[in-house]
Amino acid sequence: MRISIVTGGSKGFGLALVKRLLSRGDHVFTSARSAAPISHPHLTHTQVDLTDEEAAAKWLQDILSSQTLEKADDILFVNNAGMVTPIKRVGQGGQDTLHRHYTLNLMMPVLLSHMFVRETQSFKGKKTIVHLSSGAAKNPYKGWSAYCSSKAGLDMFMRTLHEEQQDEAHPITTFSFSPGTIDTDMQGEIRKASKQDFEQIERFQQLYETGTLKSPDEVAGILLDLLADEPAGGCVYDAREYGKKQS
Repeated sequence: MRISIVTGGSKGFGLALVKRLLSRGDHVFTSARSAAPISHPHLTHTQVDLTDEEAAAKWLQDILSSQTLEKADDILFVNNAGMVTPIKRVGQGGQDTLHRHYTLNLMMPVLLSHMFVRETQSFKGKKTIVHLSSGAAKNPYKGWSAYCSSKAGLDMFMRTLHEEQQDEAHPITTFSFSPGTIDTDMQGEIRKASKQDFEQIERFQQLYETGTLKSPDEVAGILLDLLADEPAGGCVYDAREYGKKQS
């Protein structure tokens, strides 16, 4: 049995990925603050605030029970949940939003990955952790100090985890996936920003107006193609480049 676990699976790219995983026959476990807009016999969705460390940890621990692991031969964990706000220059905006941002974008993927590694250490089947990255992880954008740094930190965590897993008897394959610009609610949040806070706002507005944004389903398909190709760990894969290779 193939098990897939997706954070932030109730909308946007996460929801598109969940639908794709269900279509290929996976048993899918998801979490998000909002309810799941779909139902399926192989879908288990839990409403949980992923900035609540205790609640998020219990959610994942319940999934990775010995009963579940006994039935599985392939486990995929996708750290998808994230936020782009606050879109503010350093020194502006509130500390509460900053704290929530780093908790959701960096701390929870790290903590949940720690739990995944610990709970599946003796699992002999295939294990994969995918972290959602961004071009912002390597390119600084004024007004995006939080987003750029949280994604950069997550990529370095992924690389370090990959190196550590080379010493394990049953290693986990881990990599980051940069989806590019997708037509999601996050893009809507970006377009609401002022030019004073984010000087590249006009470029993002133009992407939307010209229909250049990719659909979540298209990018979810690219990730599944990548997974089917047995990707090397320790890398950041860009959907824009990988998608071209597959076309």
